[in-house]
Amino acid sequence: MGNVADVDALSRPRARQSRVRRFVSGAWQRYPGALVILGLLILWEIAGELQLFAFLPSIREIVDAGVTLLERPDVWRSWGRTLLEVFVGTAIAVGLGFVLGVSMAQSRVVEALFGLYVDLFQSAPVSAFVPVIGLVFGLGYSAIVATVTIFAFFVFTVNTYTGVKNVDPRLIEMARSFGAGRVAVQFRVVIPAARPMMLTGLGLAVGRGVNGGILGEMLISIVGIGGLLMYYGGAFQEDFVFALVFMVLIIAVVLMSLIQRLADKYEERMR
Repeated sequence: MGNVADVDALSRPRARQSRVRRFVSGAWQRYPGALVILGLLILWEIAGELQLFAFLPSIREIVDAGVTLLERPDVWRSWGRTLLEVFVGTAIAVGLGFVLGVSMAQSRVVEALFGLYVDLFQSAPVSAFVPVIGLVFGLGYSAIVATVTIFAFFVFTVNTYTGVKNVDPRLIEMARSFGAGRVAVQFRVVIPAARPMMLTGLGLAVGRGVNGGILGEMLISIVGIGGLLMYYGGAFQEDFVFALVFMVLIIAVVLMSLIQRLADKYEERMR
């Protein structure tokens, strides 16, 4: 009896270790990104509590600062201003990018005229042009909207161009064989076929638009969330700076994820 009890006592910790190992392995296979982020946050919290870096607050301090910010009406007004600038600027970028992207994909002349410049500005550091935008549009609302537009315009244009360019020519020929005119082919064949790529470009444009809006507010007008980042950074209140940065990242990721989900649902419907 004693030997059986000893075996049971030894096997229980091993069984628990096996269950923990299976749980960790399953979680890693399903949510590898989340576990990596969790590990980084734990290391960040330890480094912040031990004050290993001079200007690195702990996660607890950042959360407390975030709660404080959410309780302030002026912060909500700043978010409203920033999101409005992003919405208007991105809408303008999408409208202009749609026209230019479709035109480039279907006209060699338009592609020859604008293709090089679109590719150039797509890969260029657009943030370097923000001070120039301030000189052209002034220091008000229009300058921030222009910054958002420029940040979002080129990525959406490239995605629209790619989507329209890669439409299966057989679909177009089939539509024409059934008597569809040029306008009908565009709106019933080409644009629906290119829509998933356009929606992907829209998600990227929104992310870049948020980046452009915050950067424009920091470098041009010192208003909105960008203005708050400049204020707290100048006051060396790093916990509030990181809290705002995390809020910006969360909002950008949520907006991009919603648009990507729309794109995925559309693709499922087209199959």
